[in-house]
Amino acid sequence: MSWKMTHSVVALVLLSSCTERDLATLPEIDTSASTSGIVALPEDVPQVFRDYFVKYTKYIAPNGKPIHILAQDGWTDDQIKHGRNVLRHLLTDFPGSRYGHDKSPVANAMADRKATMVFFNTEEDLIDAMRAGLADATDLSMQDLRANESPAVGDADYMAHVTRDASYEEIWHLIHDYGIKPTLPDMIAEMRTASDAAAANGWRAWPEDEPVEHPNEYVGVLLDNYYDLWTVPPTRYEGRDIEPGDIPEGHSHFGRYFAGSRAAMLEQDPPGYALIEKFVPPYLTYTPELPADFAGTFSMRFNPAEPYTYKTRHLTSATLTGDENANLIGNGRDNVLSGNSGNNIIQAGGGNDELDGGDGEDAAVFAGPAMDYEIVYNRGSVMVRDLKEDRDGSDLLRGIERLRFSDSSVQLRSEDAAETN
Repeated sequence: MSWKMTHSVVALVLLSSCTERDLATLPEIDTSASTSGIVALPEDVPQVFRDYFVKYTKYIAPNGKPIHILAQDGWTDDQIKHGRNVLRHLLTDFPGSRYGHDKSPVANAMADRKATMVFFNTEEDLIDAMRAGLADATDLSMQDLRANESPAVGDADYMAHVTRDASYEEIWHLIHDYGIKPTLPDMIAEMRTASDAAAANGWRAWPEDEPVEHPNEYVGVLLDNYYDLWTVPPTRYEGRDIEPGDIPEGHSHFGRYFAGSRAAMLEQDPPGYALIEKFVPPYLTYTPELPADFAGTFSMRFNPAEPYTYKTRHLTSATLTGDENANLIGNGRDNVLSGNSGNNIIQAGGGNDELDGGDGEDAAVFAGPAMDYEIVYNRGSVMVRDLKEDRDGSDLLRGIERLRFSDSSVQLRSEDAAETN
């Protein structure tokens, strides 16, 4: 398989597109009336944007200015929310870290430069738009991501672990170019040092003729592997099948990087691992809202027989939407798990968790026998405390009608189960 790796066609075009003339810009777009925060691109937006994009959402930086997201018609709202979640996660403060403890200067710099993710359907659509002059006509600082490389958490593609998810890498490039470079020179220097060390150990950077971009690409690769996106190799890339042998065992990015998982990074690339830990937390800070048609079980507990759980084990929360009967399984972190209007079974596991069943007939599952737990009724909620250490912790329940223990089931009082304020 021939795999073309580039930083960003958009960014490359923009390098030669700056001119002293009037450029189209995005007006203030109100998304407050949309429950998803995603709206149809308004009619008063300049035509050059409406020629290519149909949807809009944004992330508001601490300075009150937006970081834009424009999407073409091939993007579902669930995919757009996933991209926005990744952006939010990478810009969320990581207290106590060297570079990520306060990311407001990074986000503010991006907003000041009108940083914009442009979500194209395919690479061909991206190239056509650039050739037609999109970059020359606007004042936005753009970075692309395509619909066929960004599955939404919980959709069929994601659950089957099919398509390579490029959202972390590509959104990182936007943050690097317009946020990190102007504000974190020490991080830029450490990126170069770590990238050079990895190159000496077998990291094959790209583009080969643009060494200045190698640290940027390197960190994108590190993020992918830190969140275990390649630990089980994907089987499709931008709509094309990945052939046997395209990804050497234990590698990622079609053999260009030698440590294809978080565990391998720690062992084989300590400088890269240390760098990532200075910017993002080991867990994912966003809450995915699963597609409305999701049915079955979504697990955040690692199970090597379920490849998607290599990714979901880093989540701390999840929300079901729609009215399908569906189930959630948490992990050892402090989880926030929310049901939908269907009948849900929610099993939190270790940690001190918050469970909200929503509407429907919902059950919370616990590992031990009923006699090992204390049940405390409060107005509108129930606290279930595991009296055995290092098992289920203390869980706050709302909208849960039944407790399931290993030896019995307990029906909760309706007045305590129903109220979810």
